[in-house]
Amino acid sequence: MSLLRLLRVFLVARTGSHPVGSLLRQSPQPRHTFHAGPRLSASASSKELLMKLRRNTGYSFVNCKKALETCGGDLKQAEIWLHKQAQKEGWSKAAKLQGRKTKEGLIGLLQEGNTTVLVEVNCETDFVSRNLKFQQLVQQVALGTMMHCQSLKDQLSTYSKENWEKT
Repeated sequence: MSLLRLLRVFLVARTGSHPVGSLLRQSPQPRHTFHAGPRLSASASSKELLMKLRRNTGYSFVNCKKALETCGGDLKQAEIWLHKQAQKEGWSKAAKLQGRKTKEGLIGLLQEGNTTVLVEVNCETDFVSRNLKFQQLVQQVALGTMMHCQSLKDQLSTYSKENWEKT
């Protein structure tokens, strides 16, 4: 008897869901009983529904799929659910801001020893770049980048490359 089958027999006998003897007479094929939640079937009709919902709403594939799963494949209910979620989570506002230009910002320069880091953090207006919190953000980004570079430098210093020549 294989180890997997012995383990299955032991687990079933331990939980008491089936008598051990009936499992020994069954086929050696394992049963899969995992269920991760409601899923759309991979049929062509569900793919068509998903594409139609994406075309109608313009929302992402993941959000449209979640909407169809939540609403059981009902297209109108899925659209209503998507609009409610978009309003609740601010998807529309984020989509509007996506095309805006970030022409202003700050450049942070940090030097420690022989390592120097230069970071650029952009924003939409000069008012934001004058803000103390934004300036602290630039400092934190520069410091984080410096620490990352130093950790890489430490990793590289422990690595030694030797040239082996054929003799």
